[in-house]
Amino acid sequence: MKAKVLSLLATAALATALTAGQANATSDTYVVKKGDTLWKIASSHKISVEELKTLNNMKSESIKIDQKLVVTKKTTSTKPSAAIQTSKTATADSLTVSKQTSSTSQFKAPAPVAPPAPAPVPPSQVDKPHAPGAASQSIMAAATEVSLPLLDTPYVWAGVTPEGFDCSGFIYYVFRTAGLDLPRLDTVGMHANATTVDEPVPGDLVFFQNTYREGISHAGIYLGDGNFIHAGTKKVEVASINSAYWKDKFAGYKRFNQLIK
Repeated sequence: MKAKVLSLLATAALATALTAGQANATSDTYVVKKGDTLWKIASSHKISVEELKTLNNMKSESIKIDQKLVVTKKTTSTKPSAAIQTSKTATADSLTVSKQTSSTSQFKAPAPVAPPAPAPVPPSQVDKPHAPGAASQSIMAAATEVSLPLLDTPYVWAGVTPEGFDCSGFIYYVFRTAGLDLPRLDTVGMHANATTVDEPVPGDLVFFQNTYREGISHAGIYLGDGNFIHAGTKKVEVASINSAYWKDKFAGYKRFNQLIK
């Protein structure tokens, strides 16, 4: 009798363990609406951005209105692994958005090829390039012309099309359209691949720091007279560098290295 009771208890324990180690999977989908971002969709369905991208076989974070996304989180165990927990924490931390602005800080740009060592430059000329040459002037002028019709384009995390931009995606799109062969970089990458200028002209870059994170974290395109155009928190807009918020976070003017000619 005792052996029979123990056998029944063992069977019940095994069934409980098997049930605990499984999770139901559904095939829910979500239709993208205006103003949605991958982060927003992922958060509302309690999954990470990387999991959402994996479920939909996405190589980038660009989405379109009316696009259908699978939002089912398929798991094999009710207890997430340490790796998944770590991934969720890292994703949440990297997607913290500031009240004022944000940038694609999570984007990992390829390391640029180191150029040949430049010839020695007199100290008085360091970081003070001459006025851009004719070809560079043409690209910079075209960049300002391309940027203005994009006013009021909505903000989209990692967006690089007229359907939505983040700050670095906006600069990337504008200069590529203007004719500059530019790789997709985040604000830190752009800052590293540009040269400081003391007397900016329209088409130069303006950088800011300590917005939604420490260090270089936001950038725009200088229009002249202290104004710049950028992808703000909600949309593409023109702002003044001398405004209370931006003046305090101003980090300097720069020009893409390709335009220092």
